[in-house]
Amino acid sequence: MIKMSDKHRDANPNSVYDQERQTGDALYQRPQLLAPAGSLEICRAVIQAGADAIYVGGSRFGARAYAKNFTQEELCQAIDEVHLYGKKLYLTVNTLLKQTEIHTLYDYLLPYYRQGLDAVIVQDFGVMRLVHSWFADLPVHISTQMSVASAYGFSYLQKLGVTRIVAARELSLEEIREIRSHSGLEIECFVHGALCYCYSGQCLLSSMLGGRSGNRGRCAQPCRLPYTILDRKKKVKATACYPLSPKDLCTIDQLPQLIEAGISSFKIEGRMKTAAYAAGVTAVYRKYIDAYLEKGTAKVDRHDYERLLQAGNRSGFTNGYYTKQNGPDMITMKQSGHHEKSEPAEGSIVCEKKLQVQAAACLRAGEPARLAVSCNGYSVSAAYGLAEIAKKQPLSQEMIVTQLSKTGHTPFEMAQITVQMDDAVFLPKQMLNELRRMALAQLEEQILRQHYRTAPDLDPSNAFAAPQPQHLSGDSCFTAAVEEDAQLNAVLKQDFISRIYLDSSMYHPDRFTAQLKKHVERVHAAGKRAYLILPPIFRRKTARFYKEHWQNICESKTDGYLVKTVDELGFLEQMQVNKRHCILEHSLYTFSDETKQSYASLGWNYDTIPLELNKKELRARTNTTSELIIYGHLPLMTSAQCIQKTAGHCIGTNGLCYLKDRYAKEFPVRNVCSACYNTIYNPQPLSLIQLADELRQLRPAAYRLWFTTESEQMVQRICDCVRTSFIKRQPPDLAAVIGAYTNGHYKRGTE
Repeated sequence: MIKMSDKHRDANPNSVYDQERQTGDALYQRPQLLAPAGSLEICRAVIQAGADAIYVGGSRFGARAYAKNFTQEELCQAIDEVHLYGKKLYLTVNTLLKQTEIHTLYDYLLPYYRQGLDAVIVQDFGVMRLVHSWFADLPVHISTQMSVASAYGFSYLQKLGVTRIVAARELSLEEIREIRSHSGLEIECFVHGALCYCYSGQCLLSSMLGGRSGNRGRCAQPCRLPYTILDRKKKVKATACYPLSPKDLCTIDQLPQLIEAGISSFKIEGRMKTAAYAAGVTAVYRKYIDAYLEKGTAKVDRHDYERLLQAGNRSGFTNGYYTKQNGPDMITMKQSGHHEKSEPAEGSIVCEKKLQVQAAACLRAGEPARLAVSCNGYSVSAAYGLAEIAKKQPLSQEMIVTQLSKTGHTPFEMAQITVQMDDAVFLPKQMLNELRRMALAQLEEQILRQHYRTAPDLDPSNAFAAPQPQHLSGDSCFTAAVEEDAQLNAVLKQDFISRIYLDSSMYHPDRFTAQLKKHVERVHAAGKRAYLILPPIFRRKTARFYKEHWQNICESKTDGYLVKTVDELGFLEQMQVNKRHCILEHSLYTFSDETKQSYASLGWNYDTIPLELNKKELRARTNTTSELIIYGHLPLMTSAQCIQKTAGHCIGTNGLCYLKDRYAKEFPVRNVCSACYNTIYNPQPLSLIQLADELRQLRPAAYRLWFTTESEQMVQRICDCVRTSFIKRQPPDLAAVIGAYTNGHYKRGTE
């Protein structure tokens, strides 16, 4: 256990720590150092370097699909080797599983469960439920891909049996402290390695541009390419720069503050890196974590900092979001390269450390030779052969010790050997070797036995339950989401639209409820229902705002909410909102019926069809409680960074700018200052309007039009196309109205 130093308490007199100090309970467990491994070799290297736990990917369902990853045999072997050293191994199952895949999950996990896997790291809500159902004693960790960013999300998932959450990388130390004070869950945070520009799990850039989905572990990293920044009038603000490419994270100088924030696990990124990188970085962090815990200080030697730089960096390092909201100094901006040495940095090679064994041998003439061995509290005794009275050359104690010390490629090393023996006793060397081998094999078996599990006696198919079909209201209806007042003016005139979704970014914080109430009144006057679209990220500042204004928001008489994050699910449940008035946005991914059922079992019955499924996959899915987006400039990224600030300075008010790529495509970027985030939209709108006959076969509950940057006139023209295609059943002239458009993944799907 460690206790926070007075130095850091004094630096933050209003922190959660001071509240705990008053109760005399400012104690936290020693933080775990969690290292990546893309192979068995790297797994062994990071164990030797001082990792407390290792996270790896198997042959399927991991967010690093292009990494080497482990075969089943290698992974089972890795689990054993990790456990011998008293460490833990976690398996990444942190992608979204399609309907055709999720039924294979049980057979995939079963051998690792039996072997003693310590936890699975998941993104998919359905996978979380299934693992709990099949393997009740297997801990579930929530991946950073679920974008959990507030105490509401932590509390909600804790009630569902989760034991640890990998927090969104964008959280500050103050936010982490607050979460820690409200939740008993373990909180895991990244301390070193690559950073994403987007909130993890909220990125569709690679998916939409090239069909390689980050949610499926196949990100092509188009964010690392150069872009030109244009202002609202499309005048150049910066050229040939890398505004979406963050520097690599390095927090070696911040370890005392991170430890005292109550973080349970320090995570190093890099499952696709070399053994030299993973072991070298792990060794440096091990050194300074231990130094602080033992001595109360962790001043970093510049030589060690250089070792980290040499191991790999992206135009230098950033200390990330722990002490700042965002900033241009966190972005590579003028440089693109990831600088990683192919050879290990000086001093990064870690010597092998074997497990220390205490041994006692006993050789009595006429009796079996015996060897008792013990290690880390485990003890066994083996007997083999028959000791005899020596006819020629008797054994000496030195000869016995020498022979028993030859542990070879085992993980053990004889630290001490005592020998009891008769005078003039003899045993062939090969029998001594076999005695040693037997004893160490039994010791290894005893150490590992405690981790092995018996497979549960169940039929895994019983966990799969399709949701009951239930429409929101009769046949498929039409809805429209708007982000600007002018768009609202246009959709209010459309008699075929029954629900209007009002984006929260439309409202100024000081006039939020008054503006919302006015819009709701207009929507109701037009005979339609009004839903409030909650923010794409629900962090502390946003959560406090909504809690403070919740009564007034309710009094605005909104009919329901479009919900985007797990944090918002937790918030709405605490506010006792009727879940039948809530619709899950596509960002709460429901790739499979099992995931839909997982939400439905908690009362969240209505969802939005994910954007990355093709028509074949959509037909395999139950859509009768789901909305289908048929038009819109889809959001490709939601980021805590700000293009306006990166290119110049914070403008302090909501605005629009553009990113132009090397193909001259111009991506709209909207900054929302009240919650300090950017949304990057696809320059070509999605349109499935022309496919009305095909879409009817999917039987969705509703079709949604999503308006973002369109003018009032453009909204009207798009609505006319919808009327032509769906109501008049005639082909619309889309090209004349919107020019170039995309079918998204409807035809091509994703890898």
